[in-house]
Amino acid sequence: MAILEATDIEFNYGDKELYAKASLKVNPKEHCALVGINGSGKSTFLSLLVGDIRPDKGKILWQDHVTYSYLDQQLKVDTDIIAIEFIYGVYADLFEKERRMEELFNQAASGEGNYEKLLDKASRLSEEINNAGFYALQEKVGRITNGLGLPPYELNRPLKKLSGGERAKVFLAKLLLEEKEVLLLDEPTNFLDAKQVEWLAAYLKDYPQAFLLVSHDREFLRKCVDVVFALENKTITRYKGDFDHYLSQREIDRAQYEKNYAAQQRYIKKEEDFIAKHIVRATSAKAAKSRRTRLSHLEVLSAPVKEGGEVHFHFPFSHHVGMKPLKIENLLIGYDHPLLEPISFTVRQSDKLAILGRNGVGKTTLIRTLLGEIPSLGGDYEFLNGIQIGYYGQDTIIDLNLTPFEYVKSIYPELDNTHVRSLLGRFGVKAELAMRKMNELSGGEITKTRLAILGQKPTNFLILDEPTNHLDQKAKDSLFKAIEEYDGEVILVSHERDFYDGLLDYEIRF
Repeated sequence: MAILEATDIEFNYGDKELYAKASLKVNPKEHCALVGINGSGKSTFLSLLVGDIRPDKGKILWQDHVTYSYLDQQLKVDTDIIAIEFIYGVYADLFEKERRMEELFNQAASGEGNYEKLLDKASRLSEEINNAGFYALQEKVGRITNGLGLPPYELNRPLKKLSGGERAKVFLAKLLLEEKEVLLLDEPTNFLDAKQVEWLAAYLKDYPQAFLLVSHDREFLRKCVDVVFALENKTITRYKGDFDHYLSQREIDRAQYEKNYAAQQRYIKKEEDFIAKHIVRATSAKAAKSRRTRLSHLEVLSAPVKEGGEVHFHFPFSHHVGMKPLKIENLLIGYDHPLLEPISFTVRQSDKLAILGRNGVGKTTLIRTLLGEIPSLGGDYEFLNGIQIGYYGQDTIIDLNLTPFEYVKSIYPELDNTHVRSLLGRFGVKAELAMRKMNELSGGEITKTRLAILGQKPTNFLILDEPTNHLDQKAKDSLFKAIEEYDGEVILVSHERDFYDGLLDYEIRF
């Protein structure tokens, strides 16, 4: 029996129909992924499942008493709380039982009340917290926080002092520790490095309960899911099997769908032509009306949607400035103390390199130092005169109450409206999407909007910090091509080896 079932879901976002009788069923212990192109409605579907929004039609049914945890793209938590206290909040009831147990033991020892009765109550509480593994909690919490790359010094800070990525990992750690019967995870790997993604995939593969996750990281999905729900053409198709089975079977199903759609369109045209020709003729009007009735009851297939739509990333290049545009010598990076040993390397003309390493090791700190956002703690770095940097930062804060159109205009006020729309359209943010507030768009559509900023002004040195977060495969392919064709230097930070394999000249690993 399904523990979660969505049946014939219909939902319109403004004037855009996201689903037409979309259905989904999750059975106990199934490890599921919900996949689809940017803007197809994956995150919205998760919001429907948890009741944050209601469908226009259809039903969502959770089996009685089933518990779930939900990790969404927009975390809303009390940021004043210390991170480790937030995580241990999962076990608040056990800590309360421990406090009560100690109180009862103390009362019994002091001679207050009935000694045997107090001791019996305290012993029962002791047995309960022992059976719940209370005294192994520290090890359990440590195993998950270490796996997600959360060091003790970060965990002892308030959530509001952490970066958006670190807060996301704290929330994910708590969610995993809750061990609910269903995990709902929206892009859980976005702020994880390659080692942490590997750890999470292994953890989820062995997870004893069910989960439904949204992710564009194919290698991650290959390692942990056994059911794939494909959200395409406003409906959901279930594929039982691993991610590679889904990819191969989807191509067969997609070809068949296109044939069915074409055949139905031919049938509709033929019937409409007959109706138009005969509806006014006395001898054949009855037949025409009959056919019109049949057409009115026909369940019309949606036009096939090509994966990712048209996306044409392009980063205009200005000019070369010399053979060694960036030289770094014994550079010390950090805040109160150096995070790494002195860093030395040279970026040569047209070099494309990746900076790799676990989260927290200093990759983003190095980038912020090179950008002049924070001072170095020693050593030196030098860009040649004439360097024009284009920067994409994973933690860059933008006003999500702006539309993509307004966001681009705020940075390039001199551009006319037609140019802004054309720029956004090339980067996959088309038509009405450009005029919707970004807090109503998918993560992938927001990423495309931010990348469009780099598509306007010529540069000669790109610094890209996790630019593939939220992007679907077609957008990633376009980004790969844009970086490959860019004639300037590129420093890339990415946890997706599937994305940068074959793109780089070399890697620097911390």
